[in-house]
Amino acid sequence: MERGMSRVCAVALALLALVNWPGLAVAQKSSLPPNVIAPSGQNSVIRNQLELAKKLEQQALEGYMAIPGDNSVPIDPVSHQAATDAYLLLRAARHGMGWQKEAKKYPDPVLDLVYKRVDEAWNLSRSLVDHANQPQRAVQDGNQAIRLLNQVLAMMP
Repeated sequence: MERGMSRVCAVALALLALVNWPGLAVAQKSSLPPNVIAPSGQNSVIRNQLELAKKLEQQALEGYMAIPGDNSVPIDPVSHQAATDAYLLLRAARHGMGWQKEAKKYPDPVLDLVYKRVDEAWNLSRSLVDHANQPQRAVQDGNQAIRLLNQVLAMMP
C-alpha cells in the first residue's frame, strides 16, 4: 500500500513539473542576434563575446552611475538592456569554455584559471540585471566584473 502511494506521488510530482515547466523557463530578452549569444567552443568566438560583454558592461555602468544616490530616478532601459546582453554574452562564453575544458585530455591550468574568472565575472554581472534598485552594489559588482574581463582577455590566446 505504501509503495503504491509513493508511485502515485512520484507520478503526480512528475506531471506537475511537466505542466509547470514552461512557466519556469523564462528567457531573457536580448537586443543581440541569436548567433552572437550562441555558445561556441572556438577561441575567436569566445574572445569576441567577452570583448562585447566588457563593452556592454561598461555602457551599463555609465547608466547606473548616472542614477542619483537617493534612487529617485529609475535605471535607464538602455543601460539595463546592455547589462542583460553582457550577462548573456558571458554565459555563452562560459558555456563555450566549458566545452573546451571537457574536450581536453589533460587539465589546462591556464584555461581553468580563465574559466574561473569568467565564471566569477558572469556571477557579478548578474547584479546589474537583478539589482537595478541597488545602483551602488551594481556599480561595485560591475567594476569588478570588468576588472576580471580585462584579466581574462589578457590571458586568452
